[in-house]
Amino acid sequence: MEESVKALKTPWLSEKIRSLPLLSWGVFLVLFIGSVLVAFGLPFGPVLLGCAILGMILAYRYTYFFLYIALFLSCMLGLTVSVPLGTSDTAESAFAGSIDLFLGEIFLVLVIGAWAIKVFILWFRRRDTNWKPQLPIWRSYLGLVAAHLISIFSSYGPDPVLILKFILRPVVFCYVAFIALPANLIRSLRRLKAALGILTTVGLIASVDGLLSLVSLEFTNQTIRRAHPIPLFGFDLFGNNHNLLAETLLFTAPSTLALAYLAKKSRTRHLLYGAAALQALVALLTLARTAWIVLIIQIVFLMLTLWRHKIKQYAFEIATLILIITPLAIFQLYFSFSRTAQDSNATRLMLSEIAYYSFLEQPVIGSGAGTFLGRVANAQVFAQEFGAPLDAHGFAQKLMTETGALGLIAYALVLLESFWLAFSKIKPMKDTARIVCVILAASAAGAVIYQFFNTAYWTAHLWLPIGILFAALKIFETNETEIIQN
Repeated sequence: MEESVKALKTPWLSEKIRSLPLLSWGVFLVLFIGSVLVAFGLPFGPVLLGCAILGMILAYRYTYFFLYIALFLSCMLGLTVSVPLGTSDTAESAFAGSIDLFLGEIFLVLVIGAWAIKVFILWFRRRDTNWKPQLPIWRSYLGLVAAHLISIFSSYGPDPVLILKFILRPVVFCYVAFIALPANLIRSLRRLKAALGILTTVGLIASVDGLLSLVSLEFTNQTIRRAHPIPLFGFDLFGNNHNLLAETLLFTAPSTLALAYLAKKSRTRHLLYGAAALQALVALLTLARTAWIVLIIQIVFLMLTLWRHKIKQYAFEIATLILIITPLAIFQLYFSFSRTAQDSNATRLMLSEIAYYSFLEQPVIGSGAGTFLGRVANAQVFAQEFGAPLDAHGFAQKLMTETGALGLIAYALVLLESFWLAFSKIKPMKDTARIVCVILAASAAGAVIYQFFNTAYWTAHLWLPIGILFAALKIFETNETEIIQN
């Protein structure tokens, strides 16, 4: 009997007993999610449930490994998975019979679940302050969520179920997955360097993809060749248009540059400089006008903040670089007046007109979250001129149509709070910490600017650069790690 009591007091057994609440909480979550899926009519519910249990266990045990996979895949918007939900009324009305996910989102969901369990056990139960949730810009982002929720009451008569679905995914999901998750899990310089290394790898793969498209023998009806995504090993990793490739590279290139400043070895640093330059060049070779605008703004910003004192020192190199880029800039200008570019302008103009007139109809709360495609589909002139409906080419047009002035104001507050947070944290920083954070701020700003002209506003392309910036700000603010001095 005494031996039994002593056995219960052993550290191993005590640890197992303490882990019971974690196990029961995880099982409850998995069973709940599986029950909901089965209720939706999922034909392979038991199989999916078993995979979810296994995935949750592995994600809890190897949280950072799953996080790195999620970061890697989240940048590749061409990798999607469609999960059929059967033919139930709920599945048909809310999900059109299936859930379409980016492959990276599956890993993100598992990591979010593992993080939630750890927060519950380690912070809520044990009061471990290391796991206290960090929720940057949550107030202003909550206002953006509220603006989408209020659009339910639009006189346009949107479906409340579809709006609630849109709010949960992508609006709330983007905050949790791309802002809160990096801010809470990337808490050390080692983790930050690993995340930047992953983004560098993505950027190099994207660069190779773009360069291969310039020399491939694929058929194209365009007289001007431009870098664009092509299938690699049978997979469309980066989507199906040049803008998706360009905005990926304009996010990964600054990440590579930031990683270069954190490198210890001079050789590694110079290789990363070259990798960042390659990614920027391929982004320009996409001939995406927004890419040129964003890259110029990013370079000007860095020259005014970081490199101002080096302009005279490297005047000859800068002049040489401008001379080399000039022919490409002239070619870009020529392309901007081509038939392809003019057709794109016409499409964007009509989409903006639809957004403007929809805004006039519902100027305060909009016509309903996620309804822009429906408004375009109802515009017969657009169908006659351009065919299938397209989403708004710009976040402002998207918000003004779906959430009205409330959505525009809420998003402006998100940007203002993000700017103030970055400015207030970066201002007292010095040396490498300041350089890295300013470069990541340029990356985040470029992502925001790009989405004023494109359609990837509810993806990692916009929100992940902001989340990585917030993670870096917290790391360098706490001074809990050694900062490499150049």
